[in-house]
Amino acid sequence: MKKILLLWDIKSKGSKATLFYRELRGYDYKTKSGKCHSEGILDELPDEVWDFVSRSALLVDKKYASEVERIFEKYDSHLKWKKFIVVEKE
Repeated sequence: MKKILLLWDIKSKGSKATLFYRELRGYDYKTKSGKCHSEGILDELPDEVWDFVSRSALLVDKKYASEVERIFEKYDSHLKWKKFIVVEKE
């Protein structure tokens, strides 16, 4: 299956970077009743279809890549990002 490699560098610091990562990965927070998790787009996808290669490199099955790319497009003015098609050799 083809995969998409997404590489990025955050141009902004502070709240825009935080919002990007929260929409991508989700985040944990504490409440009086315990720990809670707000889901990001990766929480909504099956674990086997994506993998972080490094902190700013994500490998996603092509079938699900468009969902993840929407987050990148939303924060395009705060990111420098590239998309590569990866074909596995048989």
